[in-house]
Amino acid sequence: MCDALRPARIDPDGIYHEGRAALLLNLPTATLQRARRENRLRYTRQGRAILYRGQWLLDWLEYDAHPAAEGRSDG
Repeated sequence: MCDALRPARIDPDGIYHEGRAALLLNLPTATLQRARRENRLRYTRQGRAILYRGQWLLDWLEYDAHPAAEGRSDG
């Protein structure tokens, strides 16, 4: 079971099965499936298994990251 309070450590050279990646990132597998369909997340298929290289997951997370609000003032 993943602890949402602990940061996920993704090894860039590691290989992650789709279910393991979803658990590690605390995401539904549908989120990974949608990212694959939209060609935002690289993957490989070995038989029926869908696998991700750790670096591909990291690239996807960085690509989808929202930049911090710039020039924002509170007054």
